[in-house]
Amino acid sequence: MRAREDAIREILDRHGVEAVYVASTGFVSRAVCAQAESEHDVFYMQGSMGMAPSIGLGIALGTARDVVVINGDGALLMSLGATHTIRDHAPANYFHYVLDNGCHESVGGQPVARLESSYPGVTEIIKVERGERPPRVTVEPLENARRLRERLTSGQ
Repeated sequence: MRAREDAIREILDRHGVEAVYVASTGFVSRAVCAQAESEHDVFYMQGSMGMAPSIGLGIALGTARDVVVINGDGALLMSLGATHTIRDHAPANYFHYVLDNGCHESVGGQPVARLESSYPGVTEIIKVERGERPPRVTVEPLENARRLRERLTSGQ
């Protein structure tokens, strides 16, 4: 498992300033922004969770430059069906990296479903550390569901 910053730096170094980057929403965009140099061409996709791979595909179909999508695991799961379209239509200049920290970090650190080891249309899944930030939502999903169920069935 690596630090997110190290994984992003490795991706940026691997593809260089000649590539076009699409950074997924939330912490991924902020982390890429902190690592990318002014020479990097980065589209910081904000507000459309799960759509970075599709946006990257559209860009890749219109340029000969490498197009590199840097995505999060939660965002990938939000639009998982796009992976099959990417598998079937992406040109050779399309690269899709998923940073897997096991949670929706931007919206509170809630856990996400565990990813498979690979998906069509995904170049590499990179396990990254969540870091030192505590979850902003302090109740676990199962406990939250249990409490809500209890309140609903008790008529409160």
